[in-house]
Amino acid sequence: MARFNLNGKKIIISGFSSGIGGELTKILTNEFNCEIVGIARNEAKALSFIKALKKPELIRDFSLFDVADESLWQSFCNHLNDIGFYPEILINCAGVLPKFQSFEKVTASDIKRVMEVNFYSAIYSTKALMPMLKKAKLPAVINVSSSAGLASFAGISSYSASKSALKSFSFCLSAEYGKSAYIACICPGFSDTAVFRNQSASERDLKLIKRLSTPPHKIARKIIKSIKRKKKFKVIGYDAKLMSFFFKIMPVTTSKIITKILKKSNLKIFEEI
Repeated sequence: MARFNLNGKKIIISGFSSGIGGELTKILTNEFNCEIVGIARNEAKALSFIKALKKPELIRDFSLFDVADESLWQSFCNHLNDIGFYPEILINCAGVLPKFQSFEKVTASDIKRVMEVNFYSAIYSTKALMPMLKKAKLPAVINVSSSAGLASFAGISSYSASKSALKSFSFCLSAEYGKSAYIACICPGFSDTAVFRNQSASERDLKLIKRLSTPPHKIARKIIKSIKRKKKFKVIGYDAKLMSFFFKIMPVTTSKIITKILKKSNLKIFEEI
């Protein structure tokens, strides 16, 4: 299979200024001279990130808006037309990880918000941008899901549902477009990023998370490698691979074991499950 050439591509990245999205932006600009239009929520953070890049001139622009708002995606497309930026690749990287809580402690509005950011935003972005992407020789949509989309356990009902939905959407999209577009789903495991900002984690929790996590720059590097090889599905991180393997052969038992381990861990981050 021919490799996917990333050199000089025009790319849209949501969540471009931090975490995995930030690391992808660094690699794509530094090593492949890609032109990026990013999407973020915090202007000061985005400006600081761009200033620190080795090739800040390759950030053609960035927009500040809530990716969960469908109407804003069409406005974003109009803005791309105005600045003459015609994307070839869309990377849906924005996401939110809610607190680990049992279902009874989570509100319906909390669940709705997680689904909107983690799942519906990818629907909105793909729907809005695909007419522009299809002008490319080989349009590409890369959806960053999670190991929680591969294996479910107590305390992550909304997050797991949103990431599972994103995975299924990616596979359906890939089947529909076939060879006319490259659609990929990436499922990383734990990563030590700002995604844990919503967690009531203690110092002990954060140290353990850091020890068990794959650094975001390593995840980004593996994502780039996967894209170059045109992989349609990629699981990244030893924790994600273990969860995926055991969940495939014994889903109910694996879910029970993971839940039991978390409940007996005595970590503050898991006390509400």
